Amino acid sequence: MMQQTVEDVVHDRSSDELISVPASAMVAEAVDVMSAREVGAVMVMSEDNLVSGIFSERDLLIRVVQPGRDPKTTPISLVMTRDVRFVSPGTSIEAALALMHVLRFRHLLVIDGPRVHGLISMRDLVAQLIRHGEGRFEAAVRHASAATPR
Repeated sequence: MMQQTVEDVVHDRSSDELISVPASAMVAEAVDVMSAREVGAVMVMSEDNLVSGIFSERDLLIRVVQPGRDPKTTPISLVMTRDVRFVSPGTSIEAALALMHVLRFRHLLVIDGPRVHGLISMRDLVAQLIRHGEGRFEAAVRHASAATPR
């Protein structure tokens, strides 16, 4: 079996569009984009079209809601995650999941040199494994349920 990579996840998505907001946006604008696109995070782009950070649902809760900031007047650049981790497209799904688990984050940029391939979530990776797991997960579930006393 060929090892699945994060590039496979990026290519299997329904859209190749990178979902982002400008660094000059307010939090409310980012939330509108996230809601409309049904995603848990967006990239925050500088004027030079470089990734400045990401803004996630967790950022919204911890850095906006909890301290009582107004989403309509709070700049995204003030509350985004700046220290964004990334992997190359050839990184295995298992390695990406391990990195996300150990470092306790749910979103990961896929970057190759200057090119941003996408922003993927832990959910994207798990879905890819389940869809293309060649029966490994179904067999594991059957084995686990057979071994459980009734």
